[in-house]
Amino acid sequence: MTAAPAPSKKRSLLRKFLYLAAAAVLLGSLLLSYMQWEANTLKFRETQAPAGCLPGLSGLRILVLSDVHTSLPLLEEAVQMAGKAKPDMIVFLGDLYTDYQRATHAGDYIRQFQKLSSIAPSYACLGNHDMALSGNVERILKEGGFTLLRNSASFITVPRLGNAEFKLAGLGDVREGDCFPAKCMTPAEPGGDSPMPTIVLCHNPKGRELLDRYHWDLMLSGHTHGGQIRLPFFSSPLLMMEGETMASGFYPYGKKSVFVTPGIGYVGPGRFNCPPEVSLITIP
Repeated sequence: MTAAPAPSKKRSLLRKFLYLAAAAVLLGSLLLSYMQWEANTLKFRETQAPAGCLPGLSGLRILVLSDVHTSLPLLEEAVQMAGKAKPDMIVFLGDLYTDYQRATHAGDYIRQFQKLSSIAPSYACLGNHDMALSGNVERILKEGGFTLLRNSASFITVPRLGNAEFKLAGLGDVREGDCFPAKCMTPAEPGGDSPMPTIVLCHNPKGRELLDRYHWDLMLSGHTHGGQIRLPFFSSPLLMMEGETMASGFYPYGKKSVFVTPGIGYVGPGRFNCPPEVSLITIP
């Protein structure tokens, strides 16, 4: 008959278990604290577009903002960065709010967007989270001085570049079934005259897959949060869930280019190895 473990051995095993549990709680708390700190440490990154992606627009400077996700303090910080960057234009790529959070402080957001639109001509498209609150988001953008492009386009002249012209098309959100490129984009016609350079604003970079029949040169997107949680040697859980291969930065798509910004805000516990970012693109 096997003897029961001695009381001292039971106490020793229990003590080890408690130590391990305490260490796990401590490490988890430290990790969550770090993720919150990184998520609130906004970076400014200037990057150059691929050569030849927008003929005739060399020197154009575009400030890209996306995915605020109700992070008003980060938006305020981004406004300060935008003022120092001196862009030719500013684009906001959607997800001002997070749809499961209460939409509040509209006046504060309007004031920040007004500051942005006073820096340079400013344009926006909507993201998937915006759709549930679209009336409020559209009001904030319009009162903030932004031109909202929702399956519509604007023709833009840049005086600093000798009145160079290009087309800016803004699409609705892909996941929410609001993406209708036929309303605002020119069909691609092989062998035809070269159309005007075209930039597309599309919150979700997956929108590129719907544009093969249309003319465009550069797409600007957000939505991915850069992956938000990037573990060494592993794919980001957020990107795996989305089935997305474009995390952040420039990517070729045939003869075209797609730029994805990590965005400003986040959802969930925070960011890891993927800080929030204000992006300034210069066309070479």
